[in-house]
Amino acid sequence: MAVHSKKDEPQDPDAVASAMAMLIHKHSLNADTIAVEISNRFSKSAPMQTALARAYYRNNERGRTRQYLNKAIAIDQSYAKAYMLYGELYGEWDVDSACYWYEKAIQAQPAKPEAYVMYANVMARKDMDKALSMLEQLRAAVPLYNVDVEIAALYNKKGDDRAAAAAMENADVQQLTMNQLASYLQNCYWSNNDERALEVARAGMERFPDNKGFSRLYAWSSARTGAYKEALDHELDYLSDAPQDSINSIDYLTAGSAYMALNETDKAFEMFAKINSLKDDYFAPQMKGQITKVVSRDVDRLKQEKQYDEAAYIYSKYIEAYPNSDDPAYQLYALSQIYREQVQALGEASDSTGNVTADSSPALKEALQKLFSIYTTIEQKYPKWENIHFVLYVHARYTYSYLDRDNSQALAFPYYEKLYKLLINRLNRNEQEKAMIVEACQYMGSYYYFQQKDVGSARMWWQRILNHDPNNQAAKDALAKIKK
Repeated sequence: MAVHSKKDEPQDPDAVASAMAMLIHKHSLNADTIAVEISNRFSKSAPMQTALARAYYRNNERGRTRQYLNKAIAIDQSYAKAYMLYGELYGEWDVDSACYWYEKAIQAQPAKPEAYVMYANVMARKDMDKALSMLEQLRAAVPLYNVDVEIAALYNKKGDDRAAAAAMENADVQQLTMNQLASYLQNCYWSNNDERALEVARAGMERFPDNKGFSRLYAWSSARTGAYKEALDHELDYLSDAPQDSINSIDYLTAGSAYMALNETDKAFEMFAKINSLKDDYFAPQMKGQITKVVSRDVDRLKQEKQYDEAAYIYSKYIEAYPNSDDPAYQLYALSQIYREQVQALGEASDSTGNVTADSSPALKEALQKLFSIYTTIEQKYPKWENIHFVLYVHARYTYSYLDRDNSQALAFPYYEKLYKLLINRLNRNEQEKAMIVEACQYMGSYYYFQQKDVGSARMWWQRILNHDPNNQAAKDALAKIKK
């Protein structure tokens, strides 16, 4: 290599490192010769020797890396960058050796934060307490350095969002960079610290208005706090500009959840349906459960507000959207529970006689019709469902109580009969099921056969009551009465 004069030599170590790395990577035959000439020309420059070492380090040539690092250290034992590169050299496979060199760098320049941070990041793989202790040493040595950001970064690598968010609790969000704010915001969200997440997101939106990611996380946290209008506005703002491949299922869940809470059910399910169009979405497996929670939340809210038809509409849409449930009978049963609560609420009212029947309350009659329509579907389509006895029991009791209280039409008979046959063949009956059997027997004996003047059959059913409940006084009295 022809060298003309010292002033023509590149004297920027970073430029030398980049140029040499390119030559070495391309397997230039002259690369080693050039490195030797640069080393000789700058034989008293630790930065230049370290630059040559870094060029070889980038090409994974460890021997050459150590050769030039040793030259750098021999020239200037206070040059911390040489020790730090030695730390990087060992960092991938030998934690203790790497940290030995980082400690040397700290001793050489205790006011420079880089070596403290590098030590902590390597040591965290082996001993988190030691890593954190080194960062506290950095806090003492360089009080103005934002150590909390580095502590949070260590916890992020461990996947501990809660600890990462806690580390930043006292941070001044106005002093954080955009990336630091974004990382902190995600930690707050994933650790369910929504109050702090909203504060950080607001700071991000104000300082970096072009980064819609802050609006996105603001929407996610707003939805969890119940601020659904705000959540929807910010989520739609994000969705309007975001590339399709950056949208995930939480975005659609957030928008759908907000629409649901704002009583825009059809739009909510449009958003939920979009989740199915996403590919390779990390959160997708959790979404059905999350949507179920959203639906249940709003169904419960509407029931409390006595808006039963709207609650049933939402749940019907849910069943329609997810028809392949593992337990479709339960889905229908859950829908029936909405109308059952409506029947109970209407039944608590009293007419002039103190009794409410379907004839005295058109609203009650309509609710019963909707309830029984679902029960009939369950009984026909899922007769072997494990909880079918609950359906038969309520169907029988409500039929008798509201549609045929004097039993003149015996409308409850087929349901009580089915209930008895089902439960009498069931082993290991619990107390609730035994009580259902007794009630079925009571109906058959007293409210059907005795009214039909079939005393023999009535006696048989009363005796069955005593078989299951020996102390049942009503059955004893009935049997004693017909003996007289």
